[in-house]
Amino acid sequence: MHIPNAVLDPKLAVATGVIGAAGLAYALRAVERRLGERTTVLMGTMAAFVFAAQMVNFPLGPLPVSGHLLGGVLSAVMLGPWAGAVVIGAVLIVQCLLFGDGGLTALGANFVNMGLIGAVGGYAIYAPIRRAVGGRAGVVIGAMAAAWFSVLLASGAFAVELAAWGRRGDFFTVLGWMALVHAAIGLGEALITGLVLRSVLLTRPDLIYDPEPAEAPGGSQWMQVAVAGLGIALAVAAFLAPFASEHPDGLEWVGGRLGFLKEGEPLFTAPIPDYRMPGLGHVKAATAVAGLLGTTIVFAVGLGLARTVSRPVPGGVAPDAA
Repeated sequence: MHIPNAVLDPKLAVATGVIGAAGLAYALRAVERRLGERTTVLMGTMAAFVFAAQMVNFPLGPLPVSGHLLGGVLSAVMLGPWAGAVVIGAVLIVQCLLFGDGGLTALGANFVNMGLIGAVGGYAIYAPIRRAVGGRAGVVIGAMAAAWFSVLLASGAFAVELAAWGRRGDFFTVLGWMALVHAAIGLGEALITGLVLRSVLLTRPDLIYDPEPAEAPGGSQWMQVAVAGLGIALAVAAFLAPFASEHPDGLEWVGGRLGFLKEGEPLFTAPIPDYRMPGLGHVKAATAVAGLLGTTIVFAVGLGLARTVSRPVPGGVAPDAA
């Protein structure tokens, strides 16, 4: 659901850029107030996993359309809503600047849709369902419901943004097609989110974000989690991404059908365009190498953002769950 350049009106691109920058700044401040070793390490790990998982487009049955994980709800359930938004922001920045995925002028809108609406808005749906159901079932059911709704909300936000460009007469047509296609993609989002969280709950339930006060374990334990999580993300990038569906994603397919997706001249040439490492003739190998490099860089960016805003904790007690 990455919006390319030349789709949104320049004024709207500036407006969403300002909103996105303000949202990311607020998210970093919110994370700083509760940042400990757990959140610091897991932000890098989640960023790497979401990036790798987004490379794996899954087909939508007989339709020539594919979808991929957005990861906002998954990140928020693991880290909290604002840390989840920062993770999505890190992923989007690397995707845009390194791979040319998502226009630079649309980076703000992409973060608003997938970071703020996807992670923060998705968590607002997840939290009351988790409390109402309770237990581990509440985590999985709440996350799956929120994941599905987050995809619909993000697609609806794009329809609103496109209407603000001057296509007001097409608003309901665009909204209808986006909702229809992304309702199906949302099922994949919900399934992946549920399976990942179910695995986490069976092996390391302490990795699920809990807003109730608790003392976090020591840093060495979290570094072990980071190494294992990064290993899983690298495996996804190396062994699953090369076999991703080649069908256009939901936004590209609807844009091609309705004629609003007209990509303009790129503002810069991405070093690794289309997730294929230059110089490698074998397409799958080029994708795997690009995925490995991108996953590592996103891990470093996510961890670096967390380290940048971290501050010493009096008494040595991590405030992750405070």
